[in-house]
Amino acid sequence: MNTSKKHIYFFDFLRIFAAFGVVYMHTAAGILRESVNFDWELINVLTSLAFTAVPLFFMMSGYLLLSSERTKDISVLLKKRLPRLIVPLAAWTVVAVLLNCYRLGQLNISGIASGLLSALSEPAAVHFWFLYTLIAMYALSPLLYGAINSLDKKGHIYVLSIIALVTLQVMLTAVLPESMHKAVNIDVIAKLKFFGGNLCSFILGYYLGHCEKRLPNKILLPAAVILLAVIAFGTHSLTVRNGEFTDTFLNQSAGFEVLLASCIFLLFKQNLNRPSRLTELFPAVNLLMGIYLMHNLLISLFASKIRAYNCFDTIWLTAANFAICYLAVKTAASIKPLCYIVNGISFEDACASCNWQYTFKRIREARNERIHT
Repeated sequence: MNTSKKHIYFFDFLRIFAAFGVVYMHTAAGILRESVNFDWELINVLTSLAFTAVPLFFMMSGYLLLSSERTKDISVLLKKRLPRLIVPLAAWTVVAVLLNCYRLGQLNISGIASGLLSALSEPAAVHFWFLYTLIAMYALSPLLYGAINSLDKKGHIYVLSIIALVTLQVMLTAVLPESMHKAVNIDVIAKLKFFGGNLCSFILGYYLGHCEKRLPNKILLPAAVILLAVIAFGTHSLTVRNGEFTDTFLNQSAGFEVLLASCIFLLFKQNLNRPSRLTELFPAVNLLMGIYLMHNLLISLFASKIRAYNCFDTIWLTAANFAICYLAVKTAASIKPLCYIVNGISFEDACASCNWQYTFKRIREARNERIHT
């Protein structure tokens, strides 16, 4: 099925939800490593929800790539898709290296060159790992597309069974005592965790997106709430028992978080797959690449001056961070030489969807409509 030209409306909402989740979990990371109290418990619940962001992003990418016939075209991959990831990653890597050198007092040619060289083997900023992994998945996407779309019914069941085994192993490892881990940490299953297990989410997105059977909200919502409660309670219990923050239940590549992300994916798909005035008025979707790459650099830049002390702080700092990044990358998208470098989208696409030129055009159109009515 070719969905490359069909706009998937619920992805707009899902992307914004996931983007806020990523910003929140990095904002709350510090306070979760402090003592457990009432604010910690609230932040723990919100973080348990926010950690679905990464599997959701992989699921959406997997659905789009594995559903589009253009994925077979290597020229599309090399000329369009990969550059849209590599160029902004490279640009923001330079920014991250400069910030790192500044903090370390090594802002010189030698320090910068060393930082850029190191970025070839490991991300210059911790959150860049996602782009490194996504680029590798994109590179293999023609092979994955051919494999998935050539399977018959039994083949699809087989693939889903492998994903289920990987997910089950992670869940059992989380809930069972350490003395029983050897019974469930089967090496063969562990070796199926390609790309750290994130390939499962990538492929699962294809199946969730093509699932034609509608699951009632009265099943999905309670399932999501129960999974969220299990993750939050499990994280609380392990943290209290170990005397330090333990994120076993927050595994983003498999296990409870992926199941929760699947429920959220289906809830958005079944209830929000329609045009919305909100996403038209707040055109952030095409800017999320830049926001993602920038947000954690902003957190690290002001870490010594601004930090969260309670649940309210984590929320308003998340909102403020998102807003600052949005305004910054939107402005960059309004400057032709910077647009593609910062956001990975063409200036023409930005003018038609998200930059200041687009916003001012919409304001003028709305004003003209009011005048004529």
